[in-house]
Amino acid sequence: MHYSTLRVVLPLCFLGLTLLSGCASFRYGDDQYQIRVGAHGKDVMWVPSKTELVHLMLDQAKVTKNDVLYDLGSGDGIIPIEAAKTRGVRSYGIEYNKDLVELSVRNAQRAEVSDLASFRQGDIFIEDFSRATVVTLYLGENLNLKLKPTLLAMKPGTRIVSNTFRMGTWQPDSEFRSSTGEAGFLWIVPASLDGTWEVQDAINPSTSTARLVIRQSKQYFRGSFTPLSGKTGSIEAGSIKGNDFTFEINTPTERKRAMYGVFEGNGLSLYERHGDGRSSLVFLAKRVIR
Repeated sequence: MHYSTLRVVLPLCFLGLTLLSGCASFRYGDDQYQIRVGAHGKDVMWVPSKTELVHLMLDQAKVTKNDVLYDLGSGDGIIPIEAAKTRGVRSYGIEYNKDLVELSVRNAQRAEVSDLASFRQGDIFIEDFSRATVVTLYLGENLNLKLKPTLLAMKPGTRIVSNTFRMGTWQPDSEFRSSTGEAGFLWIVPASLDGTWEVQDAINPSTSTARLVIRQSKQYFRGSFTPLSGKTGSIEAGSIKGNDFTFEINTPTERKRAMYGVFEGNGLSLYERHGDGRSSLVFLAKRVIR
């Protein structure tokens, strides 16, 4: 089962005001190392993850063998091991407790995935996991909040999946539950679009046609679109997933325009969606003020 010394959790087996009285008697591990549910670790207590929710987390993140998965606070290694076993993905666990790291290594050997799943002792707030395309968590919300700036700064499109706990004001892109009610949350790291953009006609890129101002909050944004010859319109319903985004331009004199775009390096490609289902590239943009 999956547990970590860097995790705030609610006991899974309690009734009324009786906390951990039943589940604390259960031990997890092997003949070399055992640990009780509810034991206190570096920061908080831990409990095991359920395999069903682990698989849902992998499903929601759409993990494939082309990904690189990091599990922060990896406990006995269930997520990296299950990811390696069922998806063939290179997986890493970072865990503060040395005994749990050694247990994870033995568990990976027993599961015959040592070539894909590896573990190291370390502090998740110090270790580098920037090359991950998928990050999994079973921490507490306070620790999630502490990690949030690092996670938001990761490469756009990185998938973050949390067992049970949210990320404060960073709203999840999706929520899911296991058959027994355990919750999970998925976030997709958005590209940073905040700033002022010079908009050019896609057919004649040498000609500036408008100014686009984006004010971003996590994966959502608003702003303004000002043609060089026309009235300023508002940017509405702006939403970002990785490098892809959608929004609407609402101007006083024109119909509302449904748009989608792609962030590419320091530039934007902006497409207009037409009523018949077609779309066409109409603008290119480059950032002039961040």
